[in-house]
Amino acid sequence: MVEISLIERKSSVLSPSSLACLSHIPSVNLTSGCAHECIYCYARGYSVYPGENKVMIYKNTLEKLKSELPRKKNKPQAVYFSPSSDIFQPVLEVLDITHSILEFLLLNDVGVAFVSKGHIPDKTMDLLLNHARNVRAQIGLITNDDNIRRIFEPNTASVEQRLQQMKVMAAGGISIEARIIPILPGITDKTDSVDLLLQSIAETGVKHAAISTLFLRPAISGAIKRHVSDKNILNSLFSSYKDASRLSVHAENSSVIPLPRQTREEIYSRFNETAKKYSINISICGCMNPDIGGTCNITGKWIPRNNQPNLFEGKD
Repeated sequence: MVEISLIERKSSVLSPSSLACLSHIPSVNLTSGCAHECIYCYARGYSVYPGENKVMIYKNTLEKLKSELPRKKNKPQAVYFSPSSDIFQPVLEVLDITHSILEFLLLNDVGVAFVSKGHIPDKTMDLLLNHARNVRAQIGLITNDDNIRRIFEPNTASVEQRLQQMKVMAAGGISIEARIIPILPGITDKTDSVDLLLQSIAETGVKHAAISTLFLRPAISGAIKRHVSDKNILNSLFSSYKDASRLSVHAENSSVIPLPRQTREEIYSRFNETAKKYSINISICGCMNPDIGGTCNITGKWIPRNNQPNLFEGKD
C-alpha cells in the first residue's frame, strides 16, 4: 500500500536539472517518490528519496507554474517530466495533476517531453495526440516478459499496455521512442530476449530505442536483494559485476558501479546488430557510459524558436 501525502513546492517549477543531459531544458518532478517502485531506480540513492511505498505530491505545482511562466523573459521550448519520478503513476491524484499541467503547457504552446513506464489515461492520451507536434515521449520497456517486469517494476503498466500505447502514439504522429534502460545482465541481455523485445517494439511502428545497462549503487543493490527472492536471478545479475570498478558519470557528478566496459560494449553490439534486422536505430546513454559516449535523447529533438515573441509578455 502506497502512502500518499500532499506537500507544498517551495522551489521554482521551471528550473534546469543538475543532470547533464537535462541542463538545457526545464525539468519538473510532480512527486517525490514514485508508486511504480522499480527496484533498480537510481532515485533510491537520492538524499530526498522519501522511502519505499511513499509518494509526496507537490500539490501547488500548477499554481506556481501559472505564476512563473508569464514572467519568463523567454518562454521555454519544452518542459521535461521527470528526472526522478513518473508522471503516470497508478495514483489518481498524480494522474489528475499530470493532466492539468500537461494541458496548461500544451495550450500555451510549450512542448512536453516525458519518460514513462505507466498507463496513460485515455483523456490524457487524447490531449497528447491533439498536440502531437509538441510532444516527445519515451516509453520505458526493458523486457517483453511480464514475469520479469513484475519482479523489477512491480507497479508499472503491463508490457502489452505499454506496447499498445507506443503504437497509438506512433500512429498519431507523436515523436516516440523506446527506452530500454536498464538492460539487466544475465536476465534481459540474452540473444533471444533481445530479439523478441526489439521485434515487439518494431511492430508498434517505433523506430528508435535508447539503451544502457544497469549500474549499481548501494541503495539499488540493497533494493534488488530485498525484493528478488529468486536466487538464480540474483546470481545471474550480480555475478556480472564481480570484476567491476567505479566509474564517474555525467549525472550529478556522481559515480556508479557499471559492468566492465568490454562487457557493456558486447551487449550494446548485440542490441545494435539485432536492431538492424528490425530497422530500429539504437542510441547509447552517454551520461551513464561516459567512457563509451552517445546520447539517450531523453528530451527528444526540438527546433529552436527563432525570434518568437513571448506570448506571455505584459500579462499578470
